[in-house]
Formats: sequence, C-alpha cells, structure tokens
Amino acid sequence: MSNGSSMIALLFLLSVPAHLCCDRDAEIHLLKGQSNALITFHGLAVDQYGNRLPGVVFEFSVDSIPRDWTFETRGKANDRILHQAVSGSDGRFEFDVTAHRLFMVRASIAGYRHLTPEFSDDGNTGFLITASGDLWYKSDPDNPAIYVFVRDGVKEVSALPSRGGFDSGGGTAWRPNKPGWPKKPSLPDVVYKPPTTQPATTPS
Repeated sequence: MSNGSSMIALLFLLSVPAHLCCDRDAEIHLLKGQSNALITFHGLAVDQYGNRLPGVVFEFSVDSIPRDWTFETRGKANDRILHQAVSGSDGRFEFDVTAHRLFMVRASIAGYRHLTPEFSDDGNTGFLITASGDLWYKSDPDNPAIYVFVRDGVKEVSALPSRGGFDSGGGTAWRPNKPGWPKKPSLPDVVYKPPTTQPATTPS
C-alpha cells in the first residue's frame, strides 16, 4: 500500500465515530441477562435408618435477582428472604419460590443431629437454580432432596442424603442426583452401614 493510500485509510478510521469502532453496548448485548425461576422444592427428612421423620424444621434463604436488574447494576445485591418449612407425617415438605439460589440455613429436630455434606459438589444445602438466564437445577417429587438426621448417641447410619432433583450445569442434558455417602460428612463420628438385604419372597 502506498503512503497516500495509508493516509487515506487512517483519515477514514479517524472519521468513524468511536461508538462504532469500540461499541461497549454491542458487547454487552451479546451477553445473557439474569433471571429467576419459579420452583417447587421437594424435600424428605429421614432418620439414620431411612424412616420418615416428621416435625423437622427447615429454614431456607431464598436469593432472587432484583426485578430492576440491568447490566449496569449487576453488582447490586440479590433480594433475600427466609422461608420456613416443616416435614409432615410422611417426612416430606415442599414449598414454592421464585429464586436464583437456595441455601439451607437451618434444619433441626430435638434429639437428632443433622448429617449433611458440607458445601461440596454433592451437597444438599445449596442450590443454584438459575445462571445467565439458564435453569441449572430442577426439583422433582419422585426424587426429593433427602435430609438425614441421626438420633443422639447413634453412630451407625444406613440412610444416604441426596441433592435430589436434576442438575444440568447450564446445559440441556439433565443428570439425576442420586443418594450417596457425603465426601465431607458434617458428623465425623458416624459411619455408614449398608442396610441389611430383605429376604426374597416366595410366591404362594
């Protein structure tokens, strides 16, 4: 390219408005927004042997994206409310919330200690419901989050906690969460003892 052509090209670039060369808003519009999702959360409380446990008091912190959220105010704190639930005679509880994240802040019943994974990837105390507008967690009544409570003085546990529901990681493939022994149990003095096998039934 000649010096004259280079000068013409430089003058052209200098004459282009800055917002067309480096449009920050255009880059922002390529990003996804944030949103909440309406979810019916399903949980189940059991004792150390898997028996349904009524009367367990749960308290969840419900975080939601502010209604007036924009990219310019994305550093603003989430809206937060506390939601309480109590397990029924069948050990089950459920509640409806519109949320971005759920955190279990309390789970208690007299005479028992709560066995839970401590904020690990198999934990059932924190749930990311949405991220960048995508649904990350789905609860399911046939696959509830399982919360295990160990009676005071008991050291052997055959019931397994679970996140329940399904995780997607923001994708489209939903992976069911199954019960399992915690990688980091909150009660280090208890051990897992697999349940005894039920005898086979013989047809009459």
